Amino acid sequence: MDWPSAAPALLTSLLILILPGIGVGLALRLRLFDALALSPLITITLISTTAIIASLLGIGWSIGVVLAAAVIAAALAFLVARRWPPASPRGPVSRELIYCAAALVGFLLIGWQVAHVIGSPENFSQTFDNVFHLNAVRYVLDTADASSLTLASMTSADQPAYFYPAAWHGFTSLVIQLSGAPLTVGVSAANIAISALIWPLSVLFAVRQLVTLSPIIVPAAGVVVGSFAAFPILLLNFGVLYPNLLSLAMVPAGLVLVAIVLRQAPAAVMGPVHAVFLAAIILPGIALAHPNGIMTLIVLAVPLLVTTFLLGLRELRLRGARPVHYGLASLAFLAVMGIVLVLWRVIRPPAEAATWNRVETGAQAFGEAILNAPMGGPIAAVISVLTIIGVVACLRRPRLLWLVGAWAVSIVLFVVAAGHNISGLRMLITGVWYNDPFRLAAVLPMAAAPLAILGLNHLYGVIVRWAKTSPVTLKARNRVAPSLRTVRILAISGSVVLVLALLSVTQGSNMDQAVADAGYNYRVTDTSALVDTDELELISQLDELTPEDAVIAVSPWTGAALAYALADRDTTYKHTLSNTSPDEAVIDDHLKDADSRPEVCDAVEKTGVTHVLDFGKQEVHGGDHRYPGIEKLDRDSDFELVTRVGNAKLYEFVGC
Repeated sequence: MDWPSAAPALLTSLLILILPGIGVGLALRLRLFDALALSPLITITLISTTAIIASLLGIGWSIGVVLAAAVIAAALAFLVARRWPPASPRGPVSRELIYCAAALVGFLLIGWQVAHVIGSPENFSQTFDNVFHLNAVRYVLDTADASSLTLASMTSADQPAYFYPAAWHGFTSLVIQLSGAPLTVGVSAANIAISALIWPLSVLFAVRQLVTLSPIIVPAAGVVVGSFAAFPILLLNFGVLYPNLLSLAMVPAGLVLVAIVLRQAPAAVMGPVHAVFLAAIILPGIALAHPNGIMTLIVLAVPLLVTTFLLGLRELRLRGARPVHYGLASLAFLAVMGIVLVLWRVIRPPAEAATWNRVETGAQAFGEAILNAPMGGPIAAVISVLTIIGVVACLRRPRLLWLVGAWAVSIVLFVVAAGHNISGLRMLITGVWYNDPFRLAAVLPMAAAPLAILGLNHLYGVIVRWAKTSPVTLKARNRVAPSLRTVRILAISGSVVLVLALLSVTQGSNMDQAVADAGYNYRVTDTSALVDTDELELISQLDELTPEDAVIAVSPWTGAALAYALADRDTTYKHTLSNTSPDEAVIDDHLKDADSRPEVCDAVEKTGVTHVLDFGKQEVHGGDHRYPGIEKLDRDSDFELVTRVGNAKLYEFVGC
């Protein structure tokens, strides 16, 4: 399958993200680009929250549920805008279109990168967590239930379901429902939309609220957003961490909404009431996409809270406030920080799940963070220089100091996770992210990307000021002034040249290596870690070889569990970390002992097992997990070989 054939799925994913949310933004009377930029974030909240509500009410999961919620949210936004009209009118359309052009540049660049990572639309990541994610999408489609409260029932066996963030799975299932695309193609389309649409829009929205960018450099900001190897490509490579990808993509915009509420976004034209409304409708989506995202936002907001408090104290002093006002401000600050500390201790995985150890020295990790080359990647020289210039520019503006602080916090977190041994202090600091340096490497661009764009804007301003005072410019002023049309042509030409120049100096070995490294995990070969060529061929035949109600016994560690996602055939396990019911344990240990163990036939009747899919001993993590009841079946009369492709075999169980 080629990418043009996947265009309907990609278009569907873009429309799902934009249309429900943009109506809310326009009803709130946001500027056109701001409404566009925030629309995916609003939509993700609508998807993740309505999935829970629909499940509780017994309503099947569909786009209609999301659209109904969008109408309600738009009505509320209209009432808010009517009661609290925007402080300033919308700007000229041309200004909005410039930012849309920047988003388009980012979309094309990142979309190209991710498409090359995936290779072909039907490819899928050959990594550990993808067993769960692909099967979870199939589970949502089969059960018409995308609730974060019930998704884990897919793997909980006879135990109660636990909370699992299901926003990504709910969104991806809608893409497949509406486009009719194969599951893997729908997944590819959804991930391209998240990476190439949500991420650049989120960063561009954030930057627009912080400074007034020169129109000439705005389109080039799209190139800057697409020049970080650590995000989004790293999360498409490692794990794969699709829910984290979705959640982190929304963090820059969510963080700046908090800054607007706290009046620490100097260029924002949005009032605090509108920002509060938007934060209330966006932050839940970040949390339900993955708790790591909301905790990332919270920890990056700590410098924002501190600078807001200190600048507030300075303002009180300038106003000659009474001591009681200082006391109230201090109490409010301490209360908020207390809430942050409580969340910090509560919203984290159990210690036994956070076992990642250091991967390098602290000095190496610090250097990689500064040079935007985490996890041993090549140095992103131009982006790193722009980031440092952005830091210098922010240091001159008190209301932007928090952004530098957020960047510093992201560096500290990465250095602790990547460069320090397991300890109680390390667990306290980075346990929220499983002490995983990969997850925290992906956090680095959350602040670095806005800083790099601010650095580009500052550098451009310095060059313009220098040019205005140069002898050539002073001499030219004595000539006839250029027409408005000439100025516009020069501006557009300058933007195009700057975009092309940045592309040439940022898309080198740093990004090429990131794309190549991630792409390796999406290629199906004879030695693929999860499902190799023969195994995938056998899975593709299951539709013809087994009835629709077949239940296939599998070892999930070998990739056989993906028969559920890829062939829509039920399997005994749908993830490597699934719970095991007593009946499934009998199947795993004694299915081939049906003649001597009467409990086997009882277990077969209860589980409905009809077939066994044997993918040999190769496991995705190179481990050795034994399932003696469904191994070495060649000479067992209770099993009939249906077919084999290479070393991959399908048996029918006939023992009962």
